[in-house]
Amino acid sequence: MTSPLEERAERDLARMQEARAAKGKVKPERKAKAPEQPRARFLCATSEAMGRPGVYWIGTAQDRSTGETIESEPQWICSPLDVAALTRDATGGEWGRLLVFRDRDGQEHRWAMPMAMLAGSGEELRAELLRQGLEITTFAQRRARLAEYVAQAAPEAKARCVLRTGWHGSAFVLPTRTWGEQPGEPVIFQGATADGVALGTAGTLEDWRDQVAAPCAGNSRMVLALSAAFAGPCLGLLDSEGGGFHLRGGSSSGKSTALAVAASVYGPPAFARTWRATDNALEAVASLYSDLLLPLDEIGQLDPRNAGAAAYLLANGQGKSRSHRDGSARAAARFRLLFLSAGEIGLGDLVTASGGKSRAGHEVRVVDVPAEVEGGAGIFEAMPEGCAPGDFADRLKRAAVAHHGHALGRWLEALTEAPQAARDALRGWRDSLADSLCGTTAVGQVRRVAQRFAVVAAAGEAEAAARACFAAWLRARGTAGAAEPAAMVAQVRLFLAQHGESRFSPWRDSDESHKPRTINRAGFRKSKDDDGNGLAYYIEAEVFRVEVCAGFDYRQAARVLANMGALRLDSTGGFTRRERLPDGRQARVYVVLPELWDDDEDAAA
Repeated sequence: MTSPLEERAERDLARMQEARAAKGKVKPERKAKAPEQPRARFLCATSEAMGRPGVYWIGTAQDRSTGETIESEPQWICSPLDVAALTRDATGGEWGRLLVFRDRDGQEHRWAMPMAMLAGSGEELRAELLRQGLEITTFAQRRARLAEYVAQAAPEAKARCVLRTGWHGSAFVLPTRTWGEQPGEPVIFQGATADGVALGTAGTLEDWRDQVAAPCAGNSRMVLALSAAFAGPCLGLLDSEGGGFHLRGGSSSGKSTALAVAASVYGPPAFARTWRATDNALEAVASLYSDLLLPLDEIGQLDPRNAGAAAYLLANGQGKSRSHRDGSARAAARFRLLFLSAGEIGLGDLVTASGGKSRAGHEVRVVDVPAEVEGGAGIFEAMPEGCAPGDFADRLKRAAVAHHGHALGRWLEALTEAPQAARDALRGWRDSLADSLCGTTAVGQVRRVAQRFAVVAAAGEAEAAARACFAAWLRARGTAGAAEPAAMVAQVRLFLAQHGESRFSPWRDSDESHKPRTINRAGFRKSKDDDGNGLAYYIEAEVFRVEVCAGFDYRQAARVLANMGALRLDSTGGFTRRERLPDGRQARVYVVLPELWDDDEDAAA
């Protein structure tokens, strides 16, 4: 069957031959109407009728002897390139062209090119086409014709374009292919590059199962990583929030192996990225990995000043608000993804290293899972008999290089075949397991983390691994309650431990001397409180608000101390008391009691 591109080429070739006949090579029969004047045009020849297949520019010139308009010699522009469809988004913006061509190996390339790339000289367009394998003329004057050819094309076919990967209605869109049906026009991914995500296939699905997936059984962290890869495309179905897991552990403990195994679901090792990127670069990457798993290695390479913002950016799924040159607002990038991180330190360590304060929001968005298993060999709990941990890790990495990418296609086929049924089944497993992990009365922070573990378990049928990793996270966190109260108590304890002797004067009568003098005094300390129970601190109100509770709401911190019985209230239940101090002043102070040092987790929660 002849393709539409070849039919157009044959028609153009026939018209060109007729025009040449009119020039005098063949005497045309006398006609009532004057022959149609030649016009400048492009011709895409897929056969060798023109000598070399490709896109030609056929201009016009004036015959010096007759003065008639004739066709110039065809100029070869590039190898065959079909502008197959016009593209635009659902709002009628982001116009583009679907370009289809084959490289020298005969492999077909399909790229939805944004028309904005033609705003300049066309160099950006030519660079991307050359990178993908299109042959383009080396003549400078002819090269500019390529952008003109693309811009003038007016194919009848149209398609809807989207600027991010993932779910769009009932269709799942990737840069190279769309799964599922979307009512109306076909939906395709459009971007300045065709393959910003290193998707690809190698080996076979069966060998991937045998050599990559199966050996991970019995290793909770490896199963978590592998299941997270399948959970990425489930976020959109479940309307779940984004977020990530961070495998924290020492060097050579197997963290990178877990990332390689997770990446093998999608493609080669290049599918994984590193944290070494600016905020803008991370935002661009996130748009390409929407509804996928984003593996990120070496969190220590992330600029500590950007650590907290990066966590919120990836988890919240919204980029920075920006403006056009004229000052009008530009739509912020939106995405939804699950990410799997690894490093020797945690996100909280990075945040505090830059002088910031680690927040509960950070730990909920980036779940810090200890990579090294108690009683195991680094990240591994179960290995083939006689195989050392390093050899086992190398074996998994080699297998991931040789066999990858097939599982994603099968998983997306299953999800898009019956999206509603898949949604109902996944939601039921997720909610049931989340309740089992943390109960129905858990604080919101813990439940949000439990739900993320539950999504991973539901997608990968990995309940045992999710339970083990959730328990490890909870142990490392130190409390099953809200994180902020525990952090507030810890900060007050730290301040008093650091400055209890140097900045708090001993409680003496006003007529006693205060030598040596207390420099930068924060208050007074009594060896026994009024009930004779132990050391009590009388903290100046402003010091408590500005220094002791720095980074927190001091009113909330005082309430936490009061709830655990570590703050003496005044007669009306207020957090401060008016006390006559040893220096003769009557002032409002916060009286912190010995109960501060009690290990009462429930009170702090």
